[in-house]
Amino acid sequence: MRYVALTVDYEIFGNGTGDVRQHVTEPAEHMARTLEQVGAPLTVFVEMEEQVAFEENAAALRAQLGHDPGALIRAQIADLAKRGHDFQLHLHPEWHRCAWSADGWQLHRNVNTVDALYEDQQATTEYIRARQTRLENYCGHRVTSYRCGAFAAQPGRKLLHALAENEFVIETSVVCGMRRDEKFVQLDYREAPREHRSWRVREDVARPDRAGALTEIPIHSVMGRRFHQITPQRLRAKFSRNVPKQGQGEMLDRFGVSKRRPWSLLKFLWQPVPLKLDYHNATPRQLLRWIRSAPAPHRDDPVDVLVLIGHTKEHINPRAFEEFVRLVAEDKDLKIVSLTQVAEMLRPGAPASRRLERHERS
Repeated sequence: MRYVALTVDYEIFGNGTGDVRQHVTEPAEHMARTLEQVGAPLTVFVEMEEQVAFEENAAALRAQLGHDPGALIRAQIADLAKRGHDFQLHLHPEWHRCAWSADGWQLHRNVNTVDALYEDQQATTEYIRARQTRLENYCGHRVTSYRCGAFAAQPGRKLLHALAENEFVIETSVVCGMRRDEKFVQLDYREAPREHRSWRVREDVARPDRAGALTEIPIHSVMGRRFHQITPQRLRAKFSRNVPKQGQGEMLDRFGVSKRRPWSLLKFLWQPVPLKLDYHNATPRQLLRWIRSAPAPHRDDPVDVLVLIGHTKEHINPRAFEEFVRLVAEDKDLKIVSLTQVAEMLRPGAPASRRLERHERS
């Protein structure tokens, strides 16, 4: 049996634009209902730093927007959790202590890692505990998995120690083969062990360490060229009317498309890159082929699980998502699970299949 975890980052856009109803709660409701039809859970990574900002500015947001984004999110988390869906922690540190004004959110765009927030370990550990506890109070279950905003988990030493101290089990920010060296985000996962489904970590998410208390389960990917990313699904997700124009412009600036000469553009498009199994950016049948063709897990891997990713703000093609869920549900060799279930499989004791069955009965 190969397990598949459908995870979704539950957030508005990284520059603070977007509408919580259009880009978060309404897409999440459709995704949850789709999975409920096949008896499967959605794993929701809630951007809790963004949520804290919504709650701390609730009065001003109600006055300007006519609704309370934080209250909408709290209500949906409680509702979906009762319906069997899974909630885990996701943080974009640039939202920490940000300000709201008539011009929108003023984010700290130069702060993109948890390690950059505090000088000492104790403060970092308490910060993670506070965000974890807040989310647990909303969803009513233990939060044991974490994903970094923008996948930026390096350097990460203070973060990983804080997660271990707060009894997290899974970290899932790595995309094997990814490298980003941009103005606000720097990471290098090119040396992450692609031959493993998961590995223990302690100091660096991309470096296995058997003494680590956390298990890194990367977002599954296949290597390709950058031009492979230019698909109708991805273009529609990134540049539809659903996406604010400011966000579209920032994406083009990030890749420097308009500044490249023809030859340099060709070299850019030929660069090798990991293609994430993103169900909002690839076709259902392509995703299924990648899942089925994934190599067998390494003999040291405790469980055969593939983590897929999506974003509520990119859920603009509901039929494609419905088809993908149907295809996976019809495959007798695949099973959709939550990351809470995967965390149970990783605990010492009975074989993974028996631990999963026990968790489902409970």
